[in-house]
Amino acid sequence: MRARASKDGLTVRIIAGTHAVLLAFDLADARRTGCLGFSIERTDVETGDRRWLPNSLRFLSDPRAEQVTTARAPLQKFRWGDYTTEPGRLYRYRVVARYGTPADIIAQGVLAERPGGFDAIAGGVALELRTEDCRNEATSVFFNRGAAASQAYVNRFGDNDPDLIPDALTWLSRGLEEALVAFIAKADGPDYALHGCIYEFEKPTPIKALIQAQGRGAEVHIVYHARAGGNTKAENEHAIQSLGVTFATTARTKGSAIMHNKYLVLLKKDATGALKPIAVWTGGTNWTEGGIYGQLNVGHAIYDTAVAERYEAGFQVLTQDLSIDETQAKNDVITPVPASRDTLAHGATPLFSPQNGLSMIDLYADICRTAKVLMVSAPFALHERIRNVLGTPTDGAMRFLLADKEGSYGEKGNIDKLNADPGNMAAVAKPFEGLKLADFQKRKLDRDRLMVDESFHHAGIHIHSKIILADPFGPDPVLVTGSANFSTNSTVANDSNVLVFRGDTAVADVYVADFMRMFEHYWFRSRKDEKLQANQVFALKDTDAWSERYFTDGTREQRDRLAFLGLLT
Repeated sequence: MRARASKDGLTVRIIAGTHAVLLAFDLADARRTGCLGFSIERTDVETGDRRWLPNSLRFLSDPRAEQVTTARAPLQKFRWGDYTTEPGRLYRYRVVARYGTPADIIAQGVLAERPGGFDAIAGGVALELRTEDCRNEATSVFFNRGAAASQAYVNRFGDNDPDLIPDALTWLSRGLEEALVAFIAKADGPDYALHGCIYEFEKPTPIKALIQAQGRGAEVHIVYHARAGGNTKAENEHAIQSLGVTFATTARTKGSAIMHNKYLVLLKKDATGALKPIAVWTGGTNWTEGGIYGQLNVGHAIYDTAVAERYEAGFQVLTQDLSIDETQAKNDVITPVPASRDTLAHGATPLFSPQNGLSMIDLYADICRTAKVLMVSAPFALHERIRNVLGTPTDGAMRFLLADKEGSYGEKGNIDKLNADPGNMAAVAKPFEGLKLADFQKRKLDRDRLMVDESFHHAGIHIHSKIILADPFGPDPVLVTGSANFSTNSTVANDSNVLVFRGDTAVADVYVADFMRMFEHYWFRSRKDEKLQANQVFALKDTDAWSERYFTDGTREQRDRLAFLGLLT
């Protein structure tokens, strides 16, 4: 959901996902003089809870380093993220441009932070909006917290091992595992069926949910990866045997390099008694503890019969355990690949691999090439054709790139070349070391890695979501999401899938808000490390000079400001 309001030369634009909200600001030239930043108050309209959003920086003259809020430490940026919202809730945001000396702002902020003291800071722009609701079929998107949530985890649970705290595992899942189980529970009787293709068929919770669905009379049939090499086949079959699975299972033993799908099709009998696909659960989340509690992952349920029919057709192909040539030929018919972004249909378009050729890669590259604002999340090496697009000058565009490691961008030094262009912000996942949470996630991810039959090994994949999001702040966004990596193997050798959404602004809002939650964490950490190495101090500026770069032609900051305001078109 989106909202915009202006008053007294201050403009505020808000993009609301489910668990995250992005705020963008703009100031008229006459209002920039003397402005030392922005304070943000948030009110939960339903409960009346009011709070100042936090800031990670403060004025050097502020002696209180703990619990810093924007009341006394205004944001010296033209956008911010609130990553503590709940789905489907009505919030009121009030953004105030702050003027005066740092001492004035600190003193006023101290008063405003006291119980009942909010109105000590008056004025500003206020607007209300409701966050998107993942319980609604149209926006049934579930991101877990990912490995970046370290500080929030420690604040809530202390420096403790999540394996010893059941509530901590629930917090890390952030509704992802629960939503998968709830999707399975929709198969509520003999009129239903669940047909799935699951790469790592291991975690007991969803498997037990399938067993319960069978117990209610639903038909259940799962295709699982069983190709020789790695430990995945043995782990999958151990889970099937140890959990007492009696529903139908098909081992995918030949054809693809790996059966990399993670989807379930929900079917229901029509008036004639024939099973018809009605919905599908997909995304990049493996059914493992590392997939749910460690990596950045997403699950997405689509309640669209046309989409579900394509996935059911793909399932029926994989139950035959065909050769790669036969599978490619059938996928080319079931999900033909659009030639370009312009030829994409509005709505959701599924694409299955393996494909006979690199047309999927060419489509991704075209989406990246034509985007004025681009977000990319990639766990493995980006294909050379995509890297070539990202390596071209941005020419006024703005790109936010998040990869699991520098090697995903190609040869050593490519990330520095990307970041030399003011239109690129390229980051990599760099988790905190020395925390029990980091040790826990490394343990889970290293175990997952031992099971994986892929050639691009590295110790602990923290960014596992596969996302390309083009022009998310405009009226016609394009989103690529699913299980397929943006690589040659994933396209021509693996059983995998993506969904390409065009024009769905509500879904784009959910994805962009959570993408920026993760991106900002890793980008800020890399910049902080650079400053620490250079013995520079992170702190707020004492004058209005901080804003100059946001209004200077050709700077990264100017493009960033325009992008989130929806003015890069």
